[in-house]
Amino acid sequence: MKISKTHKRFAAHLDNQTALKYPERFLGPNWKDVLNFWLYLDTWSAEDTEIVFNRYWDLGVCGPLKGLTWRTAKDTIGIEYASVAWDVPFTIGSSYATLELIGSHNLESLTFLPLFL
Repeated sequence: MKISKTHKRFAAHLDNQTALKYPERFLGPNWKDVLNFWLYLDTWSAEDTEIVFNRYWDLGVCGPLKGLTWRTAKDTIGIEYASVAWDVPFTIGSSYATLELIGSHNLESLTFLPLFL
């Protein structure tokens, strides 16, 4: 299994290398989607990152939607792992997209992940 830079940072922040071998224990039932997204982020250029950053700010997402995304991820994997999963991606948009993927099985729709399409 190829390991993304973000996945490596996730394990390092947790100070637990088990997160590399058994990500399902840390990222919940949608762990494959999260890892695929993190691998996808490794392919991004600075220009791609700027485009998504601008889309994120243009979206003008209100606090309640961000809060719902956070709570859903926290309820799925716990506050410690959700906090680290939010912290390790390189932009705020990718942080919220990560949390959205973690809790996607309990969300009606996705808002942040489509910014990356």
